[in-house]
Amino acid sequence: MYKKLASEVLRTGEEMEVGVVEAPDEEFREPLVSFLSHKPREFRWHIERSLEGPLDELETRFYIGRVEGEIVTNVMTVEYNRTGILGHVYTKPEHRRKGACTGVLRTLIDDFRGRGGGVLLLGTGYGSPAYWIYHRFGFRSLEEGSGFMRYTTEEDFEGRFFSPAPVRVVDVVWHDWPRLNLLASVPGREFVRSIYFGLFGIKNLEGVFLQVKRDVEEGRCRAKLLESESGAVVGCATVVPDPRWEGSVYLLDFFTHPEFLCELEGLLDSLELPDGKLQSYVEVGAEVKAELLLRRGFREEAVLRSQVEDKEGRRLDVRIFSKGG
Repeated sequence: MYKKLASEVLRTGEEMEVGVVEAPDEEFREPLVSFLSHKPREFRWHIERSLEGPLDELETRFYIGRVEGEIVTNVMTVEYNRTGILGHVYTKPEHRRKGACTGVLRTLIDDFRGRGGGVLLLGTGYGSPAYWIYHRFGFRSLEEGSGFMRYTTEEDFEGRFFSPAPVRVVDVVWHDWPRLNLLASVPGREFVRSIYFGLFGIKNLEGVFLQVKRDVEEGRCRAKLLESESGAVVGCATVVPDPRWEGSVYLLDFFTHPEFLCELEGLLDSLELPDGKLQSYVEVGAEVKAELLLRRGFREEAVLRSQVEDKEGRRLDVRIFSKGG
């Protein structure tokens, strides 16, 4: 469904109509797929599927600017339960430096706030021209020197969203995309959280989630999430064949939000583990994880000295726990 939201006069004097396409939408499917055809494969997979039909409860919106009926700029959001990711910001080369993208962003932010949105995350190059455009609209780096940025409509949104509450184990679905990304934006008690995700400290999982979702759908990944009563994703456990070892070893990762560390055991027990050798990497000092693995029959196989450097420049030791094989 397309809805006109505003009109903008560009620096050239051209009038641009700003509207939003709420996926799925047959009328705009081909124009948007064509407009964003330069995007990487995994992103095109989502774009095409979202415009063809519902993706669980994920809300996909394409905010577009049109001049004389032609799409000249686009900004997409994917949202669920007041959390969102902003991406696919693109303006046709011949329409750049006219203020087109800025006009669409202004309308998008107003619409997000008006619909009761809570937080938006995005990734861009730190200090780039795009970074400062987002900064002008209220986005701020999650870490010093980072292009992983956050915009919120309320103070301490995450504090309330991740407040302690009962949880349940759920399968991975499309509308977990913005929620899992929000979880990855909050520092954990450990720096090493998921080897499969490449999640060390905090990280933008915008693209990672799509690969995970495809791996789950195609049977390469087993995954479970913890969902709290507030609707937040507060934990994640995955097991996948470790590509470094030709499918002879499985890689097990599991982590929670710091407020839900007590739920780690239930999360791990919810995941059906495959036959064969399993390995899990745990930084030295993460005793809750280590003791849990030992109670589940894992053994400490090795310690990798000074294996990874955290954001403060400290070198961390990492323990390898294994089972089977």
